[in-house]
Parts: sequence; C-alpha cells; structure tokens
Amino acid sequence: MLFTVVMLGLSLIMELRVYGRIQGIITLIVTFLWVVGAFFTALLALAKLFLMFGLFVAAPFGTIAYLALWGSFPTSQAAAILALLLLLKIVFAVLLVLSQPKFLKVTGLVVLLLVSVLVQVILGLIHSFLPGPLVSIGDQFWALITVVVALVWALVMLIGSIPAIINALRVSGSAGD
Repeated sequence: MLFTVVMLGLSLIMELRVYGRIQGIITLIVTFLWVVGAFFTALLALAKLFLMFGLFVAAPFGTIAYLALWGSFPTSQAAAILALLLLLKIVFAVLLVLSQPKFLKVTGLVVLLLVSVLVQVILGLIHSFLPGPLVSIGDQFWALITVVVALVWALVMLIGSIPAIINALRVSGSAGD
C-alpha cells in the first residue's frame, strides 16, 4: 500500500510527462523485487508452518518441543498492535478521502485498502478464536496466506507495468525522430 500511495503522491507533484515515463519502470523494478521477496518469504513461512504442525502432532516429545517454543502466543499484545494498525488504516482512508475525494476513483488503491483491512480482521479473529497453544500455528498459516495475497498483488502490478513501459518506450522512440 505504501508503494501505491507514494506513486500516487509522485503523480501529484511531478510533471505528468516525466511521471508517465518513469512510473512503469519503477513499478517493474519494485514489483519484481517484491515478487522475489514474497516468493522466498512464502517458502520460509511454509517451512515454519510444517515444522510447527509436525512438532505439534508428534506426541509426546514433539508436542513438548512445540509447546516450549510456540505454546504461548502473546494474544493481548498482538490484539493491541492489530487494533492500532486498523486505526491507522482507517485514519489513512479518511484523510485520503478528505484530501482528495477523487482518490475513491482509484480502484486499485480502494481494493488494496479493503483487502488489507480484511486480512487484518481475519488475523484478529484467528487470534481470538483458536485455543491458546494453536494460535501460533494459526498465525503462521495466516502469515502464509498474507504472503500469497501480497505475491498475487505484486504479480498483478508487475503485469500492469508492462503497458506503461511500452508506452514510455514508444514516446521516447518517437521523440528522437
């Protein structure tokens, strides 16, 4: 979301002709790095989830090891952080609309904000409904889901940057003629 907001902010302060030329290239580079990072993070999250689940079901010694490592999850601290993040997202959305109501027409930004809030609310529900020792597994599972959502979003942005790069190359090529 930060990248999208920064790019929108740049479009407001830069000359549109210059912004149009660099927007696609910056998006391509950032989203490529984002895809690579999200892919490796997903692999790490999956490996940790398998480790946690494997230890939990490997009674008795694996379960004891799981409980020693991840048996107590700080749900109250996590709830406080999630509540603060949700408040910040709501404040961000309100201030964004107050600053420029036309931002509501930027479908990608609105969908991204809604997905971000939805993922966070579901994480809060996971923390509150799972039994204490299983919260760590649920949290790790949701971390994997969140990384997959981020990976899909990055792939969409990466594919979306290709037409902007082609247009920038066309404009650059015709300007030299």
